[in-house]
Amino acid sequence: MTTVGVIGAGRVGASCARAIVRDGLVTRMTIYDRTESYAQGEALDLSHALPMLEPCEIRGRPLTAVEPEDVLVMAFGGHTTSGQTRLDLARGNLAICQEVAGHVELGGLPRVCLVATSPLDVLTEYLTRRWAGRMVDVIGSGTSLDTWRLRGELSAVCRVHPGSVHAWVVGEHGDSAVLLFSSATIAGLTLEEFARQTGIDLSAERLATIAETVRTAAYRVRELKGSTWDAIGLAVAALVRNLVRDHGRIVPVSVRVADRLCASLPCVLGPEGAGKPLLPRMDEQEAAAWERSLEVLRQALTVLP
Repeated sequence: MTTVGVIGAGRVGASCARAIVRDGLVTRMTIYDRTESYAQGEALDLSHALPMLEPCEIRGRPLTAVEPEDVLVMAFGGHTTSGQTRLDLARGNLAICQEVAGHVELGGLPRVCLVATSPLDVLTEYLTRRWAGRMVDVIGSGTSLDTWRLRGELSAVCRVHPGSVHAWVVGEHGDSAVLLFSSATIAGLTLEEFARQTGIDLSAERLATIAETVRTAAYRVRELKGSTWDAIGLAVAALVRNLVRDHGRIVPVSVRVADRLCASLPCVLGPEGAGKPLLPRMDEQEAAAWERSLEVLRQALTVLP
């Protein structure tokens, strides 16, 4: 029996639950929310699709009824509005995280806690500190979606399948994220060599445009429809798949990368969570940007108790 719980029945939480159930990844899905009736409504609505899907028990429960789960997805809290960055949400969402963590401790810690709430790295670090030494692995969805966005943009420009593109986004899940073009490959070729052989424009200017598109993707979606929820729901489901079934995938997630500091690096995912973070090759500019990203996060972590 594989169980997943999602805390937060808002758009992101509901999107995560839908994607996980639709992919047939679990035998029990529980949606938890402060408002029990809302959690029950989301669960009931989703259960009506079960005749088209793999068998799964779907429940809606209040935060006071959290149970131990194989994977517990944290999808609660507020989202950015116009003029805000993810880091601006730190104090408000930290207060909610403290409340949620208390309920989880009373009900039972999961095997893996997957944070999908902004500011992602700050809350991942908070729970990592709070649950240190306990039998739970805390990881954040981190730059996994940013990485898939980058691979999608490169595949569109290069007119190849995204599966043929290997490129990472590391650091903060936010404005200081670092896009690693120097180590990116397409069919084993560096971007420079691929451009030389195909004649496709992958100049510094073109890559800068791609980077800007990836970095501002969430803000663009927010401008158009208010906030993002579909892509992150699918990204979380992909991470859950790696945790409960397709073990051994390497994905950038937020984990401890320095003393009392979480940020994203590629990690091998499996049933116990994330393995040791791997540091990709970086050129001098990327390495400097990586250090700047970590410093941004160090400053943001001053909100933690």
